[in-house]
Amino acid sequence: MKIVEIFDSIDGEGIRTGQTATFIRLAGCNLRCGYCDTLYALFGEEEPCEYTEMTIEEVIQKVNKSYKRITLTGGEPLLQLDSSKLVSRLLSDGYEVNIETNGAVDITEFLSRIPRSDKLFFTIDYKLPSSGMTDRMIWKNFLDLRPCDVVKFVIGSDEDVNMMKAVMDRLTEYYETMPHIFAGVVFGEYEPQRLIDCIMNEPVLKDVVFQLQIHKIIWDPNERGV
Repeated sequence: MKIVEIFDSIDGEGIRTGQTATFIRLAGCNLRCGYCDTLYALFGEEEPCEYTEMTIEEVIQKVNKSYKRITLTGGEPLLQLDSSKLVSRLLSDGYEVNIETNGAVDITEFLSRIPRSDKLFFTIDYKLPSSGMTDRMIWKNFLDLRPCDVVKFVIGSDEDVNMMKAVMDRLTEYYETMPHIFAGVVFGEYEPQRLIDCIMNEPVLKDVVFQLQIHKIIWDPNERGV
């Protein structure tokens, strides 16, 4: 597997915000979002992606066995074929695994290669216009989610807010029990209070959880390995 970094920290966003976890960052991505903050994990950018080839066993040896929480991220972790083998091994060893995925890789196909488990959940992005990647979203990814899964919106403009509302309209019509919904802002690009006002005043957004990327507040926003 092509591994960019493995490190221990706290989850900076999502349903495990503030909890200790081991992060496994895989190399490569099929998207190029305008606000990407992990360009060092992508191929073909100005700075070459630096990674280490590791076996699944070597990865397992580096995770924190006391935390028992894994955040698998990238890049886009589902692009590497051995990701399913790694996740299967982590689940069998008793780890809770959060897979951060970009909405542009078929999660149903991935799930067919791993055991079903209540210790696995997805945090799946719905890319809005400011990302430049909206047309790459696979809509069926957002229709097969469980209540434990997370849909994440990143807001960088009023246009993004309008699309988020449209997506939420469709999701609330489809689901009897919704997955978790989180929304945050592009760091330094959109006023958090403006998004909070929208969440408070738009009925379709009433259950959206506002989030800040707390790791960018605790540490330097550009620091790696935190």
